[in-house]
Amino acid sequence: MDKKVLLKIYLISFSFLLIFSCNKDYYSVGIEIFEQQFVDLKTKTFPVYSYQQSLDKVQTNNISSVQLGTFSDDFFGRTNSSFVSQLDVFSLQTFGDFNQDQENEGSLTDIRVINEEEQLTGVYLDLPFFNNTNDTDGDGVIDIYDSDPTNPESDSDNDGLTDIIESRAGLDPLSSDSDNDGISDPDDDDNSNYNSESQVYEIDSVFGNRNASFDLKVYQLTYYLSTLDPNNNFESTKEYFSNDNFYEKGFYGKILHDDTVSLNFDEIPVLYTEDDPTTDPDELTQVNYFETPRIRIPLDILFFQRYIMNLEGSDKLINQANFNNYFNGIIVKAENFSDDLFMSLDISNAKVVLEYDYNFYNTNGTDDVSDDLIERKKKVNSIPLGGVTYNLYEHTGFNQIINEEVEASNDNIHSEKIYLNGTKFVSKLKLFSDDNSISSDLREFKARDVLINEANLVLHLDNNIHESNYEFLPKRLYVYSYKDGLPIEDYNKDFSINYSATAVNANKFLFGGILQYDSNNLPTSYKFNITNHISNIVRYDSLNVDLGLTTTSNIEDISLKNGYFGNQERVYLPSPSITLPFPAAIIGSNPNQADISKKLKLEVIYTEY
Repeated sequence: MDKKVLLKIYLISFSFLLIFSCNKDYYSVGIEIFEQQFVDLKTKTFPVYSYQQSLDKVQTNNISSVQLGTFSDDFFGRTNSSFVSQLDVFSLQTFGDFNQDQENEGSLTDIRVINEEEQLTGVYLDLPFFNNTNDTDGDGVIDIYDSDPTNPESDSDNDGLTDIIESRAGLDPLSSDSDNDGISDPDDDDNSNYNSESQVYEIDSVFGNRNASFDLKVYQLTYYLSTLDPNNNFESTKEYFSNDNFYEKGFYGKILHDDTVSLNFDEIPVLYTEDDPTTDPDELTQVNYFETPRIRIPLDILFFQRYIMNLEGSDKLINQANFNNYFNGIIVKAENFSDDLFMSLDISNAKVVLEYDYNFYNTNGTDDVSDDLIERKKKVNSIPLGGVTYNLYEHTGFNQIINEEVEASNDNIHSEKIYLNGTKFVSKLKLFSDDNSISSDLREFKARDVLINEANLVLHLDNNIHESNYEFLPKRLYVYSYKDGLPIEDYNKDFSINYSATAVNANKFLFGGILQYDSNNLPTSYKFNITNHISNIVRYDSLNVDLGLTTTSNIEDISLKNGYFGNQERVYLPSPSITLPFPAAIIGSNPNQADISKKLKLEVIYTEY
């Protein structure tokens, strides 16, 4: 190709990357760009040494979501997840309209203060799904269901009315007959039976067969979960781990729910609890608002009547510390799945809902007591899940080849494959040499006057293991400083943002680690751009630190959790690596002959001057 044409291509490409990186020397690493740099590009490949590690347990308390479900893989075996949580009692000081002290003492000035005799009519555990309502064109139809997400004049239900017109008119843009009365919307003069407050959601973080059924069990926890660590004189937060299975240890009491369930992704209508007698229809039959899609399961009413409702005003409910000592929490387990189904649930909005009736003194708005009456009124209180919450993970049936790789790595033999699963398997990478020394290859390269334009860490999938089962394949991997868990410089210098409404875990795309696909849309590899990290080693004698390699569900989250190997050696783990524990098998640094072309490697593109 003509050198001038090639030069233009490189200049255009560099300009594009320069804009997105927001960093003038992202690729030049401080040396001014000059024309010859793009004419005499050279490529050199350096070795990368991989070592397989197996985790005995990982810290899972107080993460952004809880996991519930199961998935299986022919090679990685089966992963089951359940969770344990305390309840947050801050909102339970009063049931009905008056607190228990007021009910007991009565009032000389307010005749309405009576014994309310609260009685539960329903108790539910609400576990919301993660969902989104991304609507790029603002026409009232979320992008996933919009026939044209960029055009508010699109007609997604093909009834002759545009989406935005139907939304503004209080109709359903996704149904040609909003109120289901047999008359199409353009011809219907009365759609009052349709509730325009209803929404359609895209459910995130539910994987596998959404039609699968399973047994869901909720137990009373009988083990006290301390917030502070007694082993550190209560001066630090106590850690809870993926193997702290208090159910298996026998720390459970009353069964609060035990039944087979299937998922429902519809909104949950919440009715009014009070009727206005001056209006029709009866508000008690009308929808007040909608809860987002969730798992909602009934809990034992008599248990919560005795343990919660009847203790209004008691010391056991007066503060969180007392309550945690009295009611330790709940264990939520799912088993006997008809098919693989794994859910990441929004724990920050999870709650126990208490529906009850109570005595209400109705004065009918007059001072004349002759028309007063005591009636039963409905009300709802909720107890958020909070305090200590953590996940349990069980890994069974994985191929023993992984353990053989772990044993070999312990003997400093670099691995044939890399096996990743954020809650069980991670990898350590060494660049240039397997003992952190300056290899002869690196020493020779450092002695030359080179400008590193780009350095890529390339990791190829082992498609013999994954074959056609790609649903649970991690969409992104993450490399970091193994010793302290901190990001490397290329992560910190990458401010690129994917503004697509449907993009998840897609920012910092210059740094990379995103799953790559071929022309047939089949996954092939992961790639990281670590140009700054390599340049610092080559040109500035920075330490050639070991790198950790794991999965991530949120590239923006660099918070750390502790993990422990079988010998109880501690390792720092990025928190997002344990929120979706899906596996990946990658060709390592010591592959067999059939995989030699996919060997783990570091590609350096440079200019010599």
